Amino acid sequence: MYAALKVIHLGSLVMWLGPALGSWLVLRYMQQQEGELSPATAKVYRVFFWTLTLEHIALVTLLLSGATMAFMFGFISMPWLQQKLWLLLLIIVPLEIVDIWLGNWKVKRLIAKRSAGAVLTARQQALVQFYHKGFTNLALITLPVTVLVIMWLAVSKQALW
Repeated sequence: MYAALKVIHLGSLVMWLGPALGSWLVLRYMQQQEGELSPATAKVYRVFFWTLTLEHIALVTLLLSGATMAFMFGFISMPWLQQKLWLLLLIIVPLEIVDIWLGNWKVKRLIAKRSAGAVLTARQQALVQFYHKGFTNLALITLPVTVLVIMWLAVSKQALW
């Protein structure tokens, strides 16, 4: 049972990090090459939003499989896991909540509205820009560092403090 949960946990980690990053890179490329409002970029946006959904399903699977292993096999009282959970709760979960709200609902709807021919207000456009620039840049700096520390804790089974 432990081996199966570990495979699910690690597979979910890969599915959480990989597809959305790849589709984001393709989206950025299309925005630069074809422009934000091109039909080709609109098609890439559809794939991008689909991979965001996949990413967030993988995150839920990652959290559930990790919680199951922590409680089922008694890891929850170990200092390395407690530190891993603090990083998860203080950094990753808040970033992902914002990503879910913006990427899966707010910005997705604005892009669909824009693709249908509507002109976005300055405020709506600013939200799209915030998601693609400010928020994404914060996540691109914060998530890799945090994930590497979490992976070090998981592999070494040593607490940082």
